[in-house]
Amino acid sequence: MTEKNSLYLPAKQVEKKFQEAGLGLKETLALIEMTWQDSGQGSAPGPFSDFFSGLDHLTRQTVQGSRIKRYKPGGPSRPFQTFEVYTAEGEVLAYLNMLYLRKPLPCYYLVYVEVTPAFRGKGLGNRILAAFRDFVEDKGALGLLDNIIPQEDPTFDLYAKLGWLPIEDWLSSREDLTQGHYMITIPSTLKTDQFRLKLPKLLFNLKKKRPVIDMQDNELMVQRTIREFHQIYQALEKLFQAELTAGRSTPLMRFMFTKFTTRLLGFRRRIQELLGYTGGESLEQIVLSPTVCALPIQSHTFEPNPAGRLQLFGKAAFWQSLPDFLRENPTSSIEGLPLYQRPFLIQWLKAHHRTEPLKLTIADLLDLGFDPTRLREFRHQGQAIIFERVSPALLTGAKVRGALLEKIGQKTSGLRLNGTQMRINPILVWILDRGNGYILRRKIAGIHWEEAVAQCRENPQLAFLNRQLSLDQKISRTVRDLRDWIQDHVRFPKKTSLADLAFFIPWKIESNRPLFSIDDANQPYLEMVWIA
Repeated sequence: MTEKNSLYLPAKQVEKKFQEAGLGLKETLALIEMTWQDSGQGSAPGPFSDFFSGLDHLTRQTVQGSRIKRYKPGGPSRPFQTFEVYTAEGEVLAYLNMLYLRKPLPCYYLVYVEVTPAFRGKGLGNRILAAFRDFVEDKGALGLLDNIIPQEDPTFDLYAKLGWLPIEDWLSSREDLTQGHYMITIPSTLKTDQFRLKLPKLLFNLKKKRPVIDMQDNELMVQRTIREFHQIYQALEKLFQAELTAGRSTPLMRFMFTKFTTRLLGFRRRIQELLGYTGGESLEQIVLSPTVCALPIQSHTFEPNPAGRLQLFGKAAFWQSLPDFLRENPTSSIEGLPLYQRPFLIQWLKAHHRTEPLKLTIADLLDLGFDPTRLREFRHQGQAIIFERVSPALLTGAKVRGALLEKIGQKTSGLRLNGTQMRINPILVWILDRGNGYILRRKIAGIHWEEAVAQCRENPQLAFLNRQLSLDQKISRTVRDLRDWIQDHVRFPKKTSLADLAFFIPWKIESNRPLFSIDDANQPYLEMVWIA
């Protein structure tokens, strides 16, 4: 394939390009993970799955040659005791944060464990947890952790397999149990009658400390992630040094810088929600060069389909009813459709005097704060259809999520919760084409609830009304109540959770107004909420 139609060079040329850039193993894997993490094709995903024939072997060698070292607390920048798994070159592959609690009995609380994404599934998690278990045994102290892994996750039983026990088995009353899924490991030198009596007090003390612990852990996580973004950006500049110097770009270069930018924006949204995050470490530290900022974005791939045909799931009859140009060349056709006009995008277009079709740059993405090309719309047989570009890995669970939506629809048929009716917006078709996943749904007269809340708070035209009627709180409270009801009344299939559901609020997009109804007490309420 020519460069015009492909993001990728021949395998040998890609391998040579990485070698000439002088990238190390961790840098190479970080770039692969950042760009094709969600492809679901293993440790060397996407177009690199057949490249670097010795990559997996080198990764295994690196893991086998790694060592574990313990660090003691070192002031505000290192408030926890830490185990780190590091390579011979001193690169950290995994870490574990722990906090020593002296009273009412000696205890090490495991705050957090993280394995570098490219090295997951290699046994490092088991190894660092086993080191922690041996450490508390040697110290004669209780080991305590909060298992935050979702029960549907295959690794939920990881701690149990390493000998960790549910704390409920050692409490005389469940009233002593604070929120969480606490587990303990008991050293042979600790008498059970000693800690049974003191365990409730230990949990009480930990509950008081948790907000501060979580704030410190969040600050450290942000610092580490910012360093990782710095390293990835520097690796990208090394990889495409010749192109950046010459002032030219390739589809692969644009794609990788676009993925870096969207990951950066996603992390920026995430840290805004962190408990107690003060902003001490700012993403403004990461400055993209003017040359990179001027690059046109490339959000979708042109990976050739190995099977030579489209992969289709869902209502085949609906797909067959679509125009020929969409069915015959899905990726190019969908990516050429008009953008979905969500309020944030409409406001940005007006503020910058821009119109469609848009030729967005990396700088535009940074200014917008999201990638608007992910959602496209199309009118078909009198109905508006939304095309959502998603990670191919997410398509594997689309059928399960579709069944969950149908179940919710059956359970909530005719039901009103505080006056609100729940309606589902099921997937019509989901497809995989040339490395891109797309989900097709009917367009509804609503916007995502988080954007609705943001509009109520930030839009000058809505801010006054919001102060008078607390519309943002009513939206948040309604979504929370619906989630609680679904959680209590609907049995979720394996590998699905409430996080897989999106809630949409009735909204008049043309005038950017929420659509509330008024009850008998002249109070606004949402007559319906869509679930997708």
